Amino acid sequence: MSDLSLEQLERRVLESVSGEEMWRHMEYLCQIDRTSGTEGEHQAVDYVVETLKKYGLPVEVYEFDAYLSYPVSATLETVSETPESFPAKTRSFSGSTPEGGVIGEVVYVPGGKDMFRDFETKKRLEALDLRGKIVLSEGGGRQNMLFAQEKGAVGYLHLWPSDEEQLHEGIVTPVWGTPTPETVGRIPQIPVATVNQATGRRLLSLAQQGPVRVRLTTKVETGWRRVRLPVTTIPGQTDEFVLIAGHIDSWHLGATDNATGNAACLEIARVLAQYKDRLRRGVRIAWWPGHSTGRYAGSAWYADNFWQELYDHCITYINVDSPGSLGAVEYRTVTAMAENARFAIDTVRDVTGQTPNWERPLRAGDQSFWGAGVPSLYMLLSERPKDQSARVGGSGGGWWWHTEEDTLDKADRDILVKDTRVYTLAAFRLCTADMLPLDVGALTKEVEGIVAELKQQAQGRLDLQPVEAETERLAAACRQVQAALARLDDAGRQQAAGAYNRGALRAVKAIIPVNYTESGQFDHDPAVPLPPFPGLQPAARLASLDPGSDEFRFLHTKLVRERNRVVFALRQAAVAMEEAAAEIANLKG
Repeated sequence: MSDLSLEQLERRVLESVSGEEMWRHMEYLCQIDRTSGTEGEHQAVDYVVETLKKYGLPVEVYEFDAYLSYPVSATLETVSETPESFPAKTRSFSGSTPEGGVIGEVVYVPGGKDMFRDFETKKRLEALDLRGKIVLSEGGGRQNMLFAQEKGAVGYLHLWPSDEEQLHEGIVTPVWGTPTPETVGRIPQIPVATVNQATGRRLLSLAQQGPVRVRLTTKVETGWRRVRLPVTTIPGQTDEFVLIAGHIDSWHLGATDNATGNAACLEIARVLAQYKDRLRRGVRIAWWPGHSTGRYAGSAWYADNFWQELYDHCITYINVDSPGSLGAVEYRTVTAMAENARFAIDTVRDVTGQTPNWERPLRAGDQSFWGAGVPSLYMLLSERPKDQSARVGGSGGGWWWHTEEDTLDKADRDILVKDTRVYTLAAFRLCTADMLPLDVGALTKEVEGIVAELKQQAQGRLDLQPVEAETERLAAACRQVQAALARLDDAGRQQAAGAYNRGALRAVKAIIPVNYTESGQFDHDPAVPLPPFPGLQPAARLASLDPGSDEFRFLHTKLVRERNRVVFALRQAAVAMEEAAAEIANLKG
């Protein structure tokens, strides 16, 4: 095997991915309700551990207490002489009602249909008096429910945006992982429930005849549960590693969210272990608990407890969620950062023959490692065609996502093999590449665009010249690196790889926390939509405020401090690339 070229090795790696092996895992896991913190999840962890040991791999199992929440029941009915009842499901971390429920008039607020990108519903809620009302809205983002509560609403009905009959499970807390004293107050206290389109249409029809009052009752159990987190490590020739993971808990049987991901992670471990002698960098594979009922409790715990190791040695996080869904034959969009987008696209194209677009990672799905500056790669992969996709957050767009009907028949073995090959090839390339596929120049172009837009929105009310200057310095350093590399032959470029890798990793790890977080390196932002450079985004508000007002001056002070954080990060990145350029320029070849 040592005589094979890297290209030949890649073909061997892809051929090694076994659908039969993964389907064996699927048949076992899809018999178990893997709700986090329950015996079913523990049974799944035991299975993962036993399987890894059979593969000859070491495994560590971390145990800790997680703050989890379980939806128990919900009822919804009109308050009238002839009451009508409607199907409803409450959510994890929803408030529980008194025995008689809460009663309020229904207020319909048109909502954004993508809960992960919805910035508009909150603005519509802001214009309304919601005291004593129950909101009905397609806006399913957690920020909307909290804001409705602040405006006096006594309940919230999430009207599912697509037309399936099934009611989807979900979670309403925006608090990422275990709450802290500062964040526990952000868990909603009002009852929240999901209703389908048929219920929404009926309530809106009744509302045309006059005010509609409904009674909403919910019961939710919230508290501490012991969870277990298995991790296996395939060492490389250095301390650097790629982190690969998916959540092990599911709603109900969760075949495509996320038993397929669990099977894929086991197969990635099995395959890469066969090539461990060729791995320059190691691989660490984890199965997160507490995803669905704890708002990413497992990955957040791991980020907190292994922060320094992640910052020092983790080169990329590959997120494995909802692969292998029935009918998911398209690769329209992949999740990646600007600095690894081309790598993400090329890897998908090389496996599938399709060339996807890319999108920035969303504030969702166990993306717990931005504070440590870890580049993020993938999450969901294959998708059902647009005309066959529901408005859901996984399962390839399958209507069965987060329902009791996400069973083994909703998974597709061949698609699971293809998706797993994408994840595996990406990991193998990252672990064997001389030069890491981190394009700091592409990242710099993204930063330039973000800063230009912020400058336009601020309309001169915030001096962004220091940010522009450091961005220009970083761009110049990237050009210096490329010029130095261009002068080298193949042997020289191989010599230069170490210098480039050190510089690129330092650069992206400096910028990711300011590009993707508001709370900084050591905390976790809430699970609500976040724009690029979120700490600087309020600069747009300055243009609408009186410069002499307290509100303007307070906000301006905050933004100056945030500008300092961004400038510092960009300067760190520029220095890293300048030093890499100087080191490469001194090489001969």
